Amino acid sequence: MKRGLSVSLMAAAVIAMSCTGIPDDTPDAPSGEITIPELPSDPDPGNTSFEHRILLIQHTGTYCPNCPALMESLKNLSEDKSYEGKYQHVASHSYNEEGDPAYSAAASNLSQAFCSGYYPELTFNLTKENTGTSLSVDAIRKCIDDLRSDVADAGISAAVLQTGDTLGVNVRIKVAKDNQYRIAAWLLEDNIKGRQEGAYEEWMNTHGNALRAMSGSTLNLRIYGTKVGGLKAGQTADMSFVIGVEEDWNVDNCKVLILVNASGKDGRYDLVNCAVCPVGGNVTYQYK
Repeated sequence: MKRGLSVSLMAAAVIAMSCTGIPDDTPDAPSGEITIPELPSDPDPGNTSFEHRILLIQHTGTYCPNCPALMESLKNLSEDKSYEGKYQHVASHSYNEEGDPAYSAAASNLSQAFCSGYYPELTFNLTKENTGTSLSVDAIRKCIDDLRSDVADAGISAAVLQTGDTLGVNVRIKVAKDNQYRIAAWLLEDNIKGRQEGAYEEWMNTHGNALRAMSGSTLNLRIYGTKVGGLKAGQTADMSFVIGVEEDWNVDNCKVLILVNASGKDGRYDLVNCAVCPVGGNVTYQYK
């Protein structure tokens, strides 16, 4: 077993602890003991020039007959090496008329917050900004180019370790700008088999990046994560999460998406960066 901090679980599906303490949005969860894994070392401690990733949220479902058109565009984008590392894709399976195997309550909350109600739809970051009526890969590329910054406001270091039916997630962010920050951890699953309505190629019946859980974020659609508080450029903040895994989720196909949000206009928080960490592995800051 990897070295790390062993902690006892309290009654929370996700427990997050940071420099500002225990959050106020902790739903029910299992009890027991789990190991919070150690973080990788920072390869360049004095650097705050981070690569920036845009978040693409695909509002979809296996009973959506028009969704394969967007699936094809996203597949084409994933095969474009010039966009590798510029974005992260999440599939929010909220169109659940007859039992979508990739559906989750987290996806329902996410789409309720950002989807217009028309499927398929692709929104960007944690906003309602979308490609409109166009589902083409060129329209997606243009949105990524328009939203992506030369550098991100924060970098992400993370590690994830499984203990039984729980995942211990350790996160450290380092920021490039003075601001108020929040951190969230989302569980994603790949290789989910489910017949896709309207599919015209076999691969469309296998679904990836499906949202399974959002850390402490389902209460009143608060999906921006747990408060870190104010940080100045160059400072770091640590936070740990415990995510319960349901019986029908395959942990071998899961990974954790870390999101960092910063205070923006009108009291809202804007997504400033995201990164994926494999279960049993770690990621460190990605510098430019």
